[in-house]
Order: sequence, then structure tokens, then C-alpha cells
Amino acid sequence: MVHEPDNPYQKALKEMVRADHLIYVSLKYSRTVDVIQSVISRLVDAFTYAMKGALEEKLKGDELKSALHGPKTMTEFILKIFPDTKEHIEFYNFLRKLNKAPVLERLNEFRRHVTMVTKVDEKDLNVKIETVEEYYKKVNDFINMLGEKIEK
Repeated sequence: MVHEPDNPYQKALKEMVRADHLIYVSLKYSRTVDVIQSVISRLVDAFTYAMKGALEEKLKGDELKSALHGPKTMTEFILKIFPDTKEHIEFYNFLRKLNKAPVLERLNEFRRHVTMVTKVDEKDLNVKIETVEEYYKKVNDFINMLGEKIEK
């Protein structure tokens, strides 16, 4: 049995490794909407773990307990502690909606331009491999930034 890291920040990094593999190996070869959905799910998990890790570093006791109550509460506490993360938190909320959004259409599966068609906040969205790579970079930037803030 493989030992999972206990630290949420380490878990976030592990999720990013998995997302990276899904994007640059699985998605390049299988080219399915299911893999795109899996990447988005991993990115949401990585983001959540990173925030949880940051909160555990900055808060203690009852305050920590109430901060970890759920995604909405976690984002509110993160914004209080790190006001400059507003843009990242908005992106996290978008990713969570995207993760739950139904797939309306699967275009070009098993081809180069595989596209997941969905709707988020009444806007039609075409998620392609390039889009997922951008999402990955944004989540990676957030995790690195939080890591730097925690170490200070």
C-alpha cells in the first residue's frame, strides 16, 4: 500500500502531478471528453487541498475548524488572509461550476480537436485540450503562490 501524504499542501502537489499526467499523456493519446472532465476534477481537488493547507498553516483551533467548513467558507477565509487572491478564488469558483456542469456535446472525440461543450452561468463553453492546459497553469500558479506565502 502506498502512503498518502498527510499535509494538504503535499496532496495538492500530488493532484497536480496526476492532472499533469492526464493532460500530457492520457489526453494526448485517448482524446476523450471523459479525460477532460477528469483533469478538471483533479484541478478542483488540487486547489481545494492547497487552500486547506494554507488555512491549516495560518489558523488554529476553532477558527480553523470553522474555516474548513466547506468550499464557500474556505474561500472567504482565504480572501481574508490573502486579499490578493481574489482573482484566483473567482477562478476556483468557476472551475467548481465547470466540474458540475453537464456535458452538452462531445465534439471530435478521438481526434486532435476534442471539445467538451457545456454551459456555465448561462454561457456556452467549449473546453479543448488547450483550454485545459491554461486551467492547469492557473491552478499551478495559485498553488506556487500559496506555497511562497506560507513559507514567509
